[in-house]
Amino acid sequence: MTVTRLCYRSTPNFADMTGTLDEEIDRLLLTARRNNARDGVTGALLLAGTTYFQILEGPQEAVTYTFRRIARDRRHMDLTLIDERDDTARLVPGRSLYFADTMDAYDGVLASLILPIANAPELVSYEDLASLVMFSANRAARDTPMLDVMSA
Repeated sequence: MTVTRLCYRSTPNFADMTGTLDEEIDRLLLTARRNNARDGVTGALLLAGTTYFQILEGPQEAVTYTFRRIARDRRHMDLTLIDERDDTARLVPGRSLYFADTMDAYDGVLASLILPIANAPELVSYEDLASLVMFSANRAARDTPMLDVMSA
């Protein structure tokens, strides 16, 4: 099975927010998880300082549609495509949208991975982002039960 994986970064548009950043993220996650589960898309959203990094993965048509919808969303500014590729497996299977606010990390190893990304988001590569997502998601799965499982 082939899966399309698309990675991008953007900046939250604070001017269009009606609530706190936490409230906005909660609303965004609720909607995105529902849409992703419906469309067969999985992935991860990381907030590193004032930059969103997201990996979307799934059927090519669904990933493209989701990315276009995000590009029209006024909550995102400076949307930049980092990478798009096909693969044989998902990085975050079973998760309609894993989320981590990377600045909330109290883990020294994770913090050492995050700080360079938060300080220079324009230099983040696909490999950097995939590694951070895998490390963070695996660490979270080990430490807490998985709450965002897609329905079969």
